[in-house]
Amino acid sequence: MVMGSTFIHDDVFREIARLVLEEVEGIYTFEPKGPLAPLLGEKSVKPVVTVIRPGVDDENQESVAYDIRLAALYGAPIPRMVADIRKTIIEKTNVITGYEVTAVDVYITKLIRFEGEADESEDADSDSADGVPTDPNA
Repeated sequence: MVMGSTFIHDDVFREIARLVLEEVEGIYTFEPKGPLAPLLGEKSVKPVVTVIRPGVDDENQESVAYDIRLAALYGAPIPRMVADIRKTIIEKTNVITGYEVTAVDVYITKLIRFEGEADESEDADSDSADGVPTDPNA
């Protein structure tokens, strides 16, 4: 049998997290369209995933930690959403790579509320149009 080493790049771990985050409800992402979007002041809002490896002297080299920063939709149950993110990232990382996940730190950096969204005290019939914010930078 031929022996060798296997190295899994940080991009693989970031992609695992990105694919998990795509499936979670309550996370807000916005990617401006067109070449003039940056000139018009439109900024993208998407999760940022950082992969943290153990130090050289640490015992378990086949482990990673995640630092995730994202925007949540107003009204999303943040504790449940974050628990789902942690659970799924830990499971998928272990199944796909065999690596242990030592931590999944999630930072909610922004809360996005759609313009025209009904307050809890307002009548339930006044919903936002199309579920699309009219001003994503608000």
